[in-house]
Amino acid sequence: MKNSAVILIIPSASYRTGSFMNAVRKLDLKVLVISDKSQVFSDKYPDYLIKINFNHWKDKSAEISKWAKNNGLKAVIGVDEESIVLAANLSNFLHVEHNSIESVLLTKNKYLMRNELKKAGVCSPWFKRFSIHESSNKIIDEISFPCVIKPTFLSGSRGVIRLNKKRELFDGIKTLHELLSLDELRKRAGKQSDYILFEEYIPGKEVAIEGIVSEGKLTVLAIFDKPELLEGPTFEEKIIVTPSVLTKKIQYSLFETIQIVVKALGILKGPVHAEARINKNGNYILECASRSIGGLCSKVLEFQGGISLEELILRSYLGRNIEKSKLIGNARGVMMMPTEKKGIMKEIRGVTDALVVKGVTDLQITVKPGEKLEPLPKGDRYLGFIFAEGNDQEFVTKALKNAWSKIEVVLENDLSK
Repeated sequence: MKNSAVILIIPSASYRTGSFMNAVRKLDLKVLVISDKSQVFSDKYPDYLIKINFNHWKDKSAEISKWAKNNGLKAVIGVDEESIVLAANLSNFLHVEHNSIESVLLTKNKYLMRNELKKAGVCSPWFKRFSIHESSNKIIDEISFPCVIKPTFLSGSRGVIRLNKKRELFDGIKTLHELLSLDELRKRAGKQSDYILFEEYIPGKEVAIEGIVSEGKLTVLAIFDKPELLEGPTFEEKIIVTPSVLTKKIQYSLFETIQIVVKALGILKGPVHAEARINKNGNYILECASRSIGGLCSKVLEFQGGISLEELILRSYLGRNIEKSKLIGNARGVMMMPTEKKGIMKEIRGVTDALVVKGVTDLQITVKPGEKLEPLPKGDRYLGFIFAEGNDQEFVTKALKNAWSKIEVVLENDLSK
């Protein structure tokens, strides 16, 4: 694999910089990194770095093309949700194998995705899309309760709200109208920020599935259980643990469902991250993204040979066989430390006490003093990540909850009051 060349697209806000750069060095790859800010790399500078506006990448297309030709480019990889469309566009421009632009855009539009999955025969809730400016009285006539409302383009449960009664509808729409009116979201999503997706609320156990696709064939790397109930009104997932305690029969059923989804969405290559709910009626896909798991969550995944998820992703793009990759170690989990109050962050106390909880292996704070915090449904930040390991899922879950109980978030200005 020596001297193979890749382009990594790493937004400045990404948590994945260190993990991907470590994998690049381990595999001895030549790399061009494309980012919106150069200072994000500090001591992890790549061979070559280009800073661009992701929406105006053609301004640097000649420079990117020259590097690709001089180094024998093998793949263009967007490391997270913000970069996968640019990766598809650049791959098309540079004539390297990748998922089509149309396929990637499908994964980023929840309404279009719902349509494709319904056509593919996957278990589907009822769903309707309405303009953000639609009359609430008209909407009431066309939906039923309980239901879930959400923007069509955001991830991480941002903007997702459960509505149980008619009187909750008006407040829910008002909240989304305020969220979708933010300049940053209107610039990012364009016309998509004018719509709200209504879906039937789906009860059941929720899981996340991590996989890699090669020539349209899915290899499932891990299933994460979510031991806490996610019933609303917002859906902030806190704890995920792997390996799953689902029966083998249910796991195989999930594999089959995700394979159908991958085919329906036209995903032919690279990582996929799916969210699903399981109940007596079948497997309901909530999301399927053509990227890997977000945040620092990939740290809980270690494969035979000490291989990280990021290394597996690079290997798959370079044509290496990853089908026999197996997780190693005990049960592992991560808590995404939730933002519970709105305000300006002053400090986080109790980290030392949390780190000495039996089973806890690491804790990383990802917000800084002075940052504005806001909980779901409008917020989009976790405070940080707590990691734990143990003999079984129950032990890991208790360790994470115990560690979280030691944490105190001190705000300079509590705006939630």
